[in-house]
Parts: sequence; C-alpha cells; structure tokens
Amino acid sequence: MNRIHESMKDVKASRELKAATLQYLERQRGRRARPIWRRGLAYALVPAMCLLLLFVNGWHYMYRTPISFISMDVNPSIELEINRFGRVVAAEAYNEDAQNVLRRLSLKNKPYVQAVRSLLEDGTYGRYLKEDATLVFTIVSDNADDIWKELDSIDVGKSCDIQIYSSDSQCMEEAHLYNMSFGKYRAYLELAEYDGSVTVEQCHGMSMGEIQERIDGCRSEHEQHHGAGTDTGRGNMSQGSTGGENPGREDTEQGTDGGNPGREDTGQRTDGENPGREDTEQGTGRGNSGHGHHGGHHNR
Repeated sequence: MNRIHESMKDVKASRELKAATLQYLERQRGRRARPIWRRGLAYALVPAMCLLLLFVNGWHYMYRTPISFISMDVNPSIELEINRFGRVVAAEAYNEDAQNVLRRLSLKNKPYVQAVRSLLEDGTYGRYLKEDATLVFTIVSDNADDIWKELDSIDVGKSCDIQIYSSDSQCMEEAHLYNMSFGKYRAYLELAEYDGSVTVEQCHGMSMGEIQERIDGCRSEHEQHHGAGTDTGRGNMSQGSTGGENPGREDTEQGTDGGNPGREDTGQRTDGENPGREDTEQGTGRGNSGHGHHGGHHNR
C-alpha cells in the first residue's frame, strides 16, 4: 500500500482523482487476494450442479413415463395412463362422448383412484351410468392385481353393471391401430369368438352395454346348442365318473370295469356337440384369443 502511495506522489492530478484511483487499486488488490478455498469451492459446485440436473431430469422422465393403463368404457371410452407413483400422466379420449367429458375435467397428476372417482362423480359422465348401462374397467399393467383391488373398492353409487378385466400390451397396441380403446377392443375380440361376422367398425358405434348384450346372447345360444348334445348318456368327466351313467363303458382313470368293452376313456373330456373333440380345460368349447381378459372378470 505504501508503494502505491509513493508512486502517486509524482503524478500530477487533483486530489479527488488520486483518491478515486487509490480506492480502485485497493479493490482490485482485494479481489486478487481471495482465499484459495473459495476458488476451490466454486470449482466443486460445477459437477454438483451437473449431478443435480441429471437427477431432476431422471426424476422427470420417471414421473412422466406411464407403466400402467386403465380403460374406462361405457359409451365414453377413456384411457388413463399411470406412472410408477400411481399418478395420471395422460387421459385419452377415444370417441366424441369421451372428448366432451374430458373438456370439463382435469385428471392429470391426480392419483388414479381419485381420477376415477372424479369421472364417476362428474355430471356429464354420470348421464351414461344408467340402470341398463355396463361400465367396464380394463387394466394393462404388471401390477394388475393391485389396481384391480383398488378399482373394486370404489363405491360407484350407481346401479349399472360393473365389470373389471385385465388384458395385455398386444391388445392395447392393436386397439390403437383402430383408434379404439383397448377395453372396447377386448370386448370386440370376445364377441368375435362367438360371431365371426362382427367387425371393428360395427363395435366402434356400439356402447359397451350393446356389445355385452350381444356377447350374452351369443353365449346363451352356444350353451343351448352345446347342452343339447350332452343328453345322450355322457358322464361327468371332470368329476371322474365310474361308468355308472353309461354301464357299457370302461373308465381307465378310475379302474372300473363296465360293459361296452370296445370303448376306453383316457381321462380327456369330450364335447357333446362334437364327440371327437377334446376340451382341455373348461369344457365350454370356447377358446381364448390371447388378447382377452386374463383371470376372468368381476361383476358387481
């Protein structure tokens, strides 16, 4: 500091200018003399900020990525996309009725149970929940059982028929190719198992109640036709019959001897409508398309 003052003696300038110059030089000297630890701290903050940005971006990616899907179909067809935290990250409408409902409601970022309740309590959506209506929940998720329980516990407060199904990602992908919710597409696949003439376009214009009514009608006809072939002395294979209902039969599963030695029962169930056909599981003669409900459905 003394050197600065001495150097200023030979400078010809006003006192004010000299004083201002000295202040400036003192400030610059103080900046250059900052402790080394402060500079190290500044350098350390750079990678810390980078790590923070990576964490925030990663969390944001996880939050907005859906891992579960719920299709709600009455006549409005709405799909909810749910993240790993159980929050709705998107709600998609698949017909005009659904678009009218979603214009009134903001479901994004709500817990999915709360979002479902918001739909059920909405006046516009509630108009579709009449006594003869069918409300169908369809789930695509690795946690389908947990979501199933949550949906089953919701008090709808309506007297309409309520069904819950689970499906798979392949069904969902195919449904979206036809611009249809995967819940309605699953119902179309079930109807198509009975009625091969039905088309996706026809189901587009039908409510879930109408589709279910056709399924029930086709199933009833199938069961009547199937049952007509069972009154010809066919025993109950699933119970391990001993041949008492058809005395002329040998049942190798039970090891009992009967008449009709030319026939052997190998333990496979046969269908009364087509005696030469084996029914490997349910005895109903109806297969599973691979895209339908897994584990059946639940009615309330």
